[in-house]
Amino acid sequence: MAGNETVVRLKIKEGRVLEGSPWIYRGQFDAPHGDVTPGRVVTVTDRTGHFVGRGFYNPHSVIQVRLLSRRKDEVIDEGWFSRKVAEAIASRTLWVGARDAYRVVNSEADGLPGLIVDKYGPMLVVQVLSMGLGAFMSPILETLVQHYQPTGIYERGDVAVRDREGLPRVDQLVFGRLESPVEIHEHGVTMSIDIAGGQKTGHFLDQYENRGRVASFAGGVKAFDAFSHTAGFGLVLARHGAEEVTAIDIDQGATSQAERNAELNQLQDKMRFVTENAFDWLRRQSDLGPQYDLGILDPPAFTKSRDAVAGALKGYKEINLRGIKLIRPGGLLVTSSCSYHVSEADFIGVVGQAAKDARRHVKILEIRGQAPDHPMLPALPESRYLKCLILQVGS
Repeated sequence: MAGNETVVRLKIKEGRVLEGSPWIYRGQFDAPHGDVTPGRVVTVTDRTGHFVGRGFYNPHSVIQVRLLSRRKDEVIDEGWFSRKVAEAIASRTLWVGARDAYRVVNSEADGLPGLIVDKYGPMLVVQVLSMGLGAFMSPILETLVQHYQPTGIYERGDVAVRDREGLPRVDQLVFGRLESPVEIHEHGVTMSIDIAGGQKTGHFLDQYENRGRVASFAGGVKAFDAFSHTAGFGLVLARHGAEEVTAIDIDQGATSQAERNAELNQLQDKMRFVTENAFDWLRRQSDLGPQYDLGILDPPAFTKSRDAVAGALKGYKEINLRGIKLIRPGGLLVTSSCSYHVSEADFIGVVGQAAKDARRHVKILEIRGQAPDHPMLPALPESRYLKCLILQVGS
């Protein structure tokens, strides 16, 4: 090792890190030797001193080292970050085609831990969720500008994970001028997206392909879209032939944006919007018996920690039980979980329990996940967070 390198030596002989995971947790390594400034790039070795990789070190975080590279000959400098961003951009050309909204950089899966970049028409939105990225934002932004020539790049930084990284919460324009809302296009629908004030970076891009899939079932159906946010699923259903769609969300701002999007697409006569807690709506409506041919359940994450998984599973069971009861025999329920601590097996198990308690026969037609512009790492199960089941509900 070079004399000026800070070295982190793993305590463990084997484990997820050596199998490919980029995350090293507090307590998995000896105290580092050298400069321990938060955000510094450190060298990681195994307990015998053999090179493992280089990554960001942050003593404030539970994940104290996030690996960037496992190549001993790579220097982590501005040029390295420029190349990684360019690689992520190039990989998207294989999948996104003519889409004007998609994820450009997906954090660890693109080798850039803590960096999220989403494209919405002429605007880019970035999230910086790892302290070490701060020193390299100039080459990252320069590369994004070079490839996209955006009107502006807006940073969405008012998120809780930045607290755990020791980063301040801040939303700010980091390049050009702010244009928000912006219009994007999905499956024949024009959507106005509030990138400055909407949830996440403005829209749930990870469900893009699942919204397109349900469009093929839309003809002539009566549908509900629970936890609808700005009714991405509902608008696609209405555009592709649904007779009636009821969209339910507790956030009045999201509902108002959904109403504007319905008018923008001249779909307002097909859609009804309800501002209410979706749990309450599902409970009340399911007590009236089957009423819908197709239902969407796309709730926010019910847990962000392993300690709360039991409670999350109860929540998933409740909404799926109610959703199943609302579907007419032969109809479809599309149900999702974005809680990465809830495994696919656990989610399927909960749906099965919900069907049993609802006294309805249910079969899984498809098991789906996040869109390809949200790639996953085989050694990091947490990167496969979205589970989406298409169910047919019998009598």
